[in-house]
Amino acid sequence: INVPNDVNIVQEIPMVLNDAGAIGYSLNGKSFPSTEPVVVNKDDWFLVTYFNEGLQVHPMHMHGFPQLVVARDGITLDQPFWVDTITVGPGERYSILVKATDLGTWVWHCHILNHVETPERMFGMVTAVVVQDPAAA
Repeated sequence: INVPNDVNIVQEIPMVLNDAGAIGYSLNGKSFPSTEPVVVNKDDWFLVTYFNEGLQVHPMHMHGFPQLVVARDGITLDQPFWVDTITVGPGERYSILVKATDLGTWVWHCHILNHVETPERMFGMVTAVVVQDPAAA
């Protein structure tokens, strides 16, 4: 698999994963519902770099869009690969490309349920990707 030739990255998004300290399960230092959604236009490409600063594994899943893994620990991969969920271990870093192909609000979260919900509500490692129609702006 090669990175498509038409990739024009419009946003670079650091995504710091953590599971310790006063906040507990968090994305970029915030726990849902305080996490910031990523807002992009339809057909935009964006680059996410996951940094796992925690002590646990976090399989990161984005509803609606496959993730093209292009680098691990800062080293560009000779063979990028598509994933539905990327497992980021403690101390690991992965860079992924995503193309926002469908309009709407899409959940983006850790795929370990007790990292994202309690019996009462969602919390923790949850955010969203909001894909807008650029013609409607």
